[in-house]
Amino acid sequence: MKLIPYRRSPAGFTLLEIVVVMSIMILVIGLGFTSFAVFDDVDPFEQPVQKLSQMSKFAISTSVIQHRSLTIAFDKKGFGVLGASVPEGSYYSVPDGMKVLIRRMNGKNWEKAEGQYWPFGEQGICEPIKVRFETKTAYRELSFHPLTGMPVD
Repeated sequence: MKLIPYRRSPAGFTLLEIVVVMSIMILVIGLGFTSFAVFDDVDPFEQPVQKLSQMSKFAISTSVIQHRSLTIAFDKKGFGVLGASVPEGSYYSVPDGMKVLIRRMNGKNWEKAEGQYWPFGEQGICEPIKVRFETKTAYRELSFHPLTGMPVD
């Protein structure tokens, strides 16, 4: 029986080929990350919505714990909790060019928030209102639950 000698075939990759492929992969991944950065546009309504939600949650819980009424007041530049120091800040200024509108429970029209008050009773109940943050191109509306003080869908 005759043995056939083992021959190595040149089927593998050279170091140069591996380096070139890795370089191309790094380039494609880098371009992918930068193209997805375009989708990370900051929502102009995110922070005002979050701040008003935090303040309403604070106002409703603090009014129950301390057995006293609290109020969120709206003015020309923003809104804030009257008579209390909120850990995240007692006042928030809305960005320039943004309007805040309010619709009361039985109201049919949106009213300017400036000069409006949103009371929170010591029983843990607030008036169910709708708040609208509006820019020239878009808007976001929030409805607040009277028992939790949190936005509802």
